[in-house]
Amino acid sequence: MKKLLTFLFLLMYSVTYSQSGVGYLNYTIYNTNGSSYRNSYPNSDADFVNLFNTSNGATIYKSGTTTAYNALYYYQTFFTGVPNGAGYFGIQTTGWFVPKETGTYTFGIDGDDAVDFLLDGVVVTSFYGPHGFGGYRYGTVNLVAGRAYALKARFQQVGGGWGLYVIWKRPSQSTYSLQSDECYSTSPSTPTKKAVANFNFNTNITPTTFSISSPLSTAGLIDITTNLDSTKISNGYIGKITSGQVEWSYVNFFNGVTTLYVDMRQFGNTTPSSVNSVSILDVYSGPVTFRTSDGTWAQYTVPSTLPKVLDGTSLYNSNIRNAGYNNYAFSCNVSFGSNMVYKTQSITLTTTSNLTTLYNSIVTVSDVYMAFQEYSNQGLFGNQNGSSFTYGIQYQNADINDDGIFNEADCFNLLQNLTGTKTLVDTFNLNKTVRLIPQTRYDSIGKSNWNTFINPLGSTYSFDINTGKSTDTINLSVAWKGDVNLSHSTTPKSNNITTMSVRTMSVSNEIQSTIMSELVGDSVVVIITLNPLSHQVVGTQFIINYDNSLLKFSTIKFTTNGNPSNFGTDKGTYVNVGSLITDGTTTLDNTTSYKISFKTLTKLNNIFGLISVSGTDAVSQNGTQLKIRLI
Repeated sequence: MKKLLTFLFLLMYSVTYSQSGVGYLNYTIYNTNGSSYRNSYPNSDADFVNLFNTSNGATIYKSGTTTAYNALYYYQTFFTGVPNGAGYFGIQTTGWFVPKETGTYTFGIDGDDAVDFLLDGVVVTSFYGPHGFGGYRYGTVNLVAGRAYALKARFQQVGGGWGLYVIWKRPSQSTYSLQSDECYSTSPSTPTKKAVANFNFNTNITPTTFSISSPLSTAGLIDITTNLDSTKISNGYIGKITSGQVEWSYVNFFNGVTTLYVDMRQFGNTTPSSVNSVSILDVYSGPVTFRTSDGTWAQYTVPSTLPKVLDGTSLYNSNIRNAGYNNYAFSCNVSFGSNMVYKTQSITLTTTSNLTTLYNSIVTVSDVYMAFQEYSNQGLFGNQNGSSFTYGIQYQNADINDDGIFNEADCFNLLQNLTGTKTLVDTFNLNKTVRLIPQTRYDSIGKSNWNTFINPLGSTYSFDINTGKSTDTINLSVAWKGDVNLSHSTTPKSNNITTMSVRTMSVSNEIQSTIMSELVGDSVVVIITLNPLSHQVVGTQFIINYDNSLLKFSTIKFTTNGNPSNFGTDKGTYVNVGSLITDGTTTLDNTTSYKISFKTLTKLNNIFGLISVSGTDAVSQNGTQLKIRLI
């Protein structure tokens, strides 16, 4: 029974991974008995290279592919048939390491005799010299999820016991183990970069009516991975500075600036100005900026203080020399390769909403009144901020002609849209009505700096996915042209720039209205009356739908107190009607009424279903948006 269970376990293990990829690594057993370094115990990367170099007398005894566990965690019996009766040989394991997480990985190694572990040619951790198993030696390295790193582990045996143990923990883990799903025997294809778009809509917008290839979720989220172009392109060159014998490079720290110097003789056909990224031992990996070259040294600015150099925690301290005067020289090898990056990505928002209809609720009488109120409070010379706008994005929404100035012209553009004289845009589409703005930028737009932010109208957003993350989340705020009171735009977060909240509607901000319709001869008459209750109402708006197959708009008669700007516009399927007082001379009282007449196109016995209300809005003298309750 025990033999059967063992067989089943091995069978299950063998089908878990394909021997051509994940879960497997390659190994080479070297016979070092004939090497001129047979009695030398490696004390560095270079010593192992010399030991296994066939030009120095070593020979390849056996090679193949085995499980990652066998290749990185063995003690004597895991490899059988080793040369020289288990004396004077070594094993080199190679493959690819593809981390599951981005962040700091910690690797541990133990062995008998000399052992080391490398990623992309850089020693992460080692236990050099002659010894038995003596406990793990640890090293850390920052890795990017999904990226393939060349893996190498080496072990040397002279005589006696032998073996190698390699373990590690991911950034999120607290315990060490050998995790085969991060090991590959062959170079894996570059995994698809993943991304999620998060559109922060106002609660008055329905996210599911918007799409990027497919509809957004009710929360405004959508996985855009399939929209990404995961093909990488060359973007200059990356310089790789690994341990060596000659000081081909050094860094200088002066006035908070780190300058990297690379000997010009190392570049070959590579142009120094084309190098925009660098990997320096285990002390830095990332972008650099080319400064100049004087024929002897190419100079680059490094956006880091290189703490491992300054505090002496680098695993390559023996390769780093303090040359004085804030200079540190590296004994190294220098090579160059293409710096492959993702292209700039873009996504385009579409909608099934009728934007003309949607705009009836986005830009209303409340927006127009608030714009006039803000403009009238700009001081004697018109160069101050008023008290009606709370956020900088309100100025950008109110800047109808997009000239970076909010003024009287913008207010009258809003008024013309309200009265039907001229619409805000010539064509209602997303490219002309919406702004997609990164959330962090959106929350930084203030009342004093709003016109310094470039946030063009448009439904397409471009972004960079060279972030080092396996999955990027693109957080976007949504703002609408003309949405002065932010009734349908994202509400910015409160911070040092904005600390108040936008006015919102509530039950206490409610007025009343009645709408009655009747058939009078060959006409249908709709009468709207207003009851402002205790509010000082200065603006009203009603969207009255009608069946244009049976009715034809005729006239509107206004009954209003004082001298408001009354407006009534026929839009073919609905009538936009209301009043606006911007000079503060009076308010709309309970004598206010609107009488809208339609001619019938055929004889009607009843008018049920021919007239409906699709939107209402009102605003008080202090700029508060009011809710109209129809009774």
